[in-house]
Amino acid sequence: MADTHQMISPYIRRTPLVKSAGHGDVFLKCENLQLTGSFKVRGALSGLLGYRRFQPETWARIRTHGVVTCSSGNFAQALAHATARLALDYTVIVPEQIAPAKLAGIIENNPLTRIVHVPYQKWRETMLAGEHPDFTGFFLSCETDEYVTRGNGTVGLEILQDLPEVDAVLVPYGGGNLTYSLATLFAERDIGVFAVEITTGAALSASLRAGEPVEVEYRSSFVDGIGASFVLPQQFYRVKDVIAGVLTVTPDEVAGALSSLLLDDKMLSEGAGAAALAAVRKYRNAYQWETPCAIVSGGTIDLSSLLGVLNDAPEKREKVC
Repeated sequence: MADTHQMISPYIRRTPLVKSAGHGDVFLKCENLQLTGSFKVRGALSGLLGYRRFQPETWARIRTHGVVTCSSGNFAQALAHATARLALDYTVIVPEQIAPAKLAGIIENNPLTRIVHVPYQKWRETMLAGEHPDFTGFFLSCETDEYVTRGNGTVGLEILQDLPEVDAVLVPYGGGNLTYSLATLFAERDIGVFAVEITTGAALSASLRAGEPVEVEYRSSFVDGIGASFVLPQQFYRVKDVIAGVLTVTPDEVAGALSSLLLDDKMLSEGAGAAALAAVRKYRNAYQWETPCAIVSGGTIDLSSLLGVLNDAPEKREKVC
């Protein structure tokens, strides 16, 4: 992991770890301030640079045929940035209902990106398969590629350097790669990593209860970076034995955390990015954490969505941002 961090450090931002202004000894790892707005750029760069350094045959294929991925937004933006930086052809498969701000972010980071909109079911099938037969480029999976996983894990190295006394790490659970990479790193130090899900699509919780991947009902909300009707089976079997637990939060609880980030910490986050703080606020007393760290994982949100969330936040206060 240290070697990976050294490899990607020239290309990424060392994000701050700060004490939350409104919650005592609660710390925030601010990946919403990362390049492209999320931790995903770590994995995107680690994926490409890892193949360039360690697998020259695969790198030759990438150079010739380009890179393909499947993403609902943040990894798509991150890989757009990485492919533009490395002058690579890039194709991304996105769901038809992708958030406008994330679609704009893809184009902004790499105007030459080939963006393929597909129905949600086709997008899901591509995520599960980790490939798309219509494109000859190398498929870089944001969830299961080992070099991507190593890049994501560098978030944990920075937390340990800045907050060695951390006693719990809370991670929004989307596809699960960040959760897995951090859980394996912190397990060596007996520090619990908790996956955080949204109640409108808590497939990991249901799958853990069933002992195998299962389907759940999914309802869309402003929390679009996490929550789904399914888990990736290969990710489920990797994370189930290394995480300390799964914590669920409601959209209202996330809205309250998002409002707190903006008003107390002067920090913009998307819905999924505020989910870990929502879980700290909800579960800290029950678990008796003394120095928890919440991963603020993303900062891309549509203005209309943000204003709607803040207006409806259950605990909105009259403060000046």
